[in-house]
Amino acid sequence: MTSKARVEKGKDGGFTLIEVMVALFIFSVAVLTLLAARAQTVRLNDEVRLRVRMVDLANMKLAEIVARGFVPPGTLTGRFKPPYRDYRWVEVVSSSPLPIVRQVRLTVRHGTGPEARSFSLVTYVSNIP
Repeated sequence: MTSKARVEKGKDGGFTLIEVMVALFIFSVAVLTLLAARAQTVRLNDEVRLRVRMVDLANMKLAEIVARGFVPPGTLTGRFKPPYRDYRWVEVVSSSPLPIVRQVRLTVRHGTGPEARSFSLVTYVSNIP
């Protein structure tokens, strides 16, 4: 066997170091992209859960407010009972142009500072029997 035949046989035997390094680089970029997408999905999932919980708590509290009926204007604040102690509510009742109607704005808050999230609902109550 001549030396030329041995060289040609060696070329058919496998990948070069450069080819392996390029393949590893492409694979690592793909894996890092998938990990970043997964981390973003987890963050968005947590945000959606927080928002849905705030909407549920606001609806529950607003039902209590409406059940009280026609109340005088003013502001009330408080916290929800466990396990939702991290959530606060602010109820603002204000008069409207019609004396028999009150506007009720309920805001549910979670967190403090720049990380704080809030959700508000507005409804109207009247003293019409």
